[in-house]
Amino acid sequence: MKGLLFLTVVVVTAGLVAGQFGFPGASTGDGCNCQPPNYCAIDFGRIGRGCELSDGSQGVCCPAAGSGPSGPSSFGTRSSGMLNVNTRNAFAASRPGVAESQLEVGVRAGVAAVDSLAALEQSIVQSSSFLRRGTPESNHVHQSRIRQSARDMDKRAWAIVMASSNVMQNEGLTSSQGGLGLRNVRVSETSLRDRCPPTVTCRDPRSKYRTADGSCNNLQNAAFGQSNTPAQRILPPIYEDGVAGFRVTGEDGSPLPNVRRISSSIMVDINEPDTTFTLSVMQWAQFMDHDFAHIPFPSLENGQGIDCCPEDPNTPLHPRCQPIDISGDPFFSRFRRKCMNFVRSMLAVGPAEACTFGFAEQLNQLTHWIDGSNVYGSDENEQRAVRSFRNGLLKTSRGNMLPINPEQQGGECEAELRNAKCFLAGESRVNEQPGLTVIHTIWLREHNRVASELQQLNPQWSDEEVFQEARRIVIAEMQHITFNEWLPIIIGPQFVQAFGIQASPPGSGFSNDYDPSINPNMNNEFSTAAFRFGHSLVQGKINLIGRDGSLSSVLLRNNFNSPHLIQNEGRFDDLVRTLVQFPSQSFDNFVTQDLSNHLFQTPEFDFGMDLMSINIHRGRDHAIATYNSMREACGLRRAVNFDDLSDQIIPPLINRLKDLYKSVEDIDLFAGGMSETPLDGGLLGWTFTCIVGDQYTRLRKADRFFYDLGGQTGSFREDQLDELRKSSWARILCDNSELTAMQPLAFQLPTHKLNRPRSCQTLSIPRVDLRAWRGGRK
Repeated sequence: MKGLLFLTVVVVTAGLVAGQFGFPGASTGDGCNCQPPNYCAIDFGRIGRGCELSDGSQGVCCPAAGSGPSGPSSFGTRSSGMLNVNTRNAFAASRPGVAESQLEVGVRAGVAAVDSLAALEQSIVQSSSFLRRGTPESNHVHQSRIRQSARDMDKRAWAIVMASSNVMQNEGLTSSQGGLGLRNVRVSETSLRDRCPPTVTCRDPRSKYRTADGSCNNLQNAAFGQSNTPAQRILPPIYEDGVAGFRVTGEDGSPLPNVRRISSSIMVDINEPDTTFTLSVMQWAQFMDHDFAHIPFPSLENGQGIDCCPEDPNTPLHPRCQPIDISGDPFFSRFRRKCMNFVRSMLAVGPAEACTFGFAEQLNQLTHWIDGSNVYGSDENEQRAVRSFRNGLLKTSRGNMLPINPEQQGGECEAELRNAKCFLAGESRVNEQPGLTVIHTIWLREHNRVASELQQLNPQWSDEEVFQEARRIVIAEMQHITFNEWLPIIIGPQFVQAFGIQASPPGSGFSNDYDPSINPNMNNEFSTAAFRFGHSLVQGKINLIGRDGSLSSVLLRNNFNSPHLIQNEGRFDDLVRTLVQFPSQSFDNFVTQDLSNHLFQTPEFDFGMDLMSINIHRGRDHAIATYNSMREACGLRRAVNFDDLSDQIIPPLINRLKDLYKSVEDIDLFAGGMSETPLDGGLLGWTFTCIVGDQYTRLRKADRFFYDLGGQTGSFREDQLDELRKSSWARILCDNSELTAMQPLAFQLPTHKLNRPRSCQTLSIPRVDLRAWRGGRK
């Protein structure tokens, strides 16, 4: 396997054997460091020998802590920059010579554009010219909620972007001067300065707990990772006009291929179940995505959807509309559909010194951290909405389920269409599909389980103390499971080690690789393309396993945005069994038609939307770099022609790309990345591995509160850290469902002889011992 060209790996061998600290494993005297399987999950595929733990259950012979692939590593001289070190010069451009008076002309135009848009939307609301509820398009809109703070940020950014466009046109600037050059002009230098977000003030920089909105993690750059802030980029955008124009033309100036045609040609539905990994792999990916990335598209102020496919073709389109042409499509033509609704994403600007003119950047409504914001919310209002303010607990509903959303009218799902109600969680897309609702419920229960035990151990603690400490523990469990069990599956153990982000077992001590110079914010290439790889893993048919082993199934298309399967039919634990006993689909260019033809389908319709078309179109909306440019940024040779893609893509798929695109330079990143052959040991191809690995490195090394860091105000004690490193997905499921047996590595099918299901009570599925938090020693 090739090594990433921008990596210099330094392996540090330090640490002690876990058995020396009284853990259930022990040295057998023959060189076997016997431990529970999750202690060396990253090495599991290469371990051939089992052993016996102290309770008689089966463990595995793990490498000693700090040795081999489990040892910590770093980027060496590249540790603070990741990919952007190589691409920073691509953003360089001199400030264009624009007079202050001309800037003010642009400013006035930007303000006028915001006012004009507000008047237009008011007339749309008054005339009820919005999407009809109960349609797939409306279902798409009502999968999530847009906070007022996000709407306010979008208005700020819209004024600045419209001002930039006006200046570029009036002054005759090139696309580079308008998009990149104007990034050197601060908005604070103009009368539009009030549109810049206020400077973030950190109330208690020494707090051991994270803020709800993700701010103040980085004390030098307090807005790093904060919700309602912009994404960032690995490479400069390729907007049609350099500033904000939707990308519609290719290298030679001719129109880019139709996205539905690309979707139908490349991302067809073929059933290829994975032979190794459970459906949990897909579900964890979506849950993670909903922890750190949500770039919403706008709805009207009354919450209704913008109609970009009006029946009257003479109706003027909303300026944020960019509908997808599906005329003549073999599937949609059966339903006389010629247009698929598509609204462009909301925008954001950076705070203070980062508030500039120039190209548009998209808004992330969530915190940019792995911080459980999908459970706890991404601002204080969302956090208060899910708390009970009693004994540190989160709210629940009957059956120890998620609380019911009190705002049913115009809420975040279409549950009323199926006689159900919307659930409420820290992230508004909780009702999107049953597996997602299940994992939200599991982590709600885990928080309350931890909080209840902490309260019993420490009856003197207040509600706030219990809540914050339980939240801190739960976030640590999520982070450990992600880096110990899940991420090595996605990018492979070798690349986890190369990026220096592998988890360590108990007894390994603290990490010390925090780097405040790293910006953790979502890379647009990651959130808009690479991390959508999980759509390939989705099963269109949901198999349900009853308590008695009986098997039934439902179609995903009949369960979008409505938790009736859980709420009305009581299939929660059946779905949990499905997550760990059935495989995900393999990562490839094949995608279930439940996503490509029936996305957000409702009872009234036999069709939905096409997620693959939306993904490619969204990439053009965000003007993210092309596949060829990202290949190069990730160390591959830039393709001069289609045949040069053969280093990563098989010939049949190259031929399909050649039939679709006029130039190799035009290939959309999502289409190219989904076509790559997976690397040995991981799920993804080279380019997506590079982008995903880079982002997860940011999520770890830029996080001052990362669970295993030492020397920080939020650091755990070493005995507490050793307990947290016992966390596993299997243990979380054991503790928060009716399942009594589980394979120790629940992301992997129980086919390996050392991963056979065993009782949840065995030491081979260890539990975090919360007695380490007894007394006042939080």
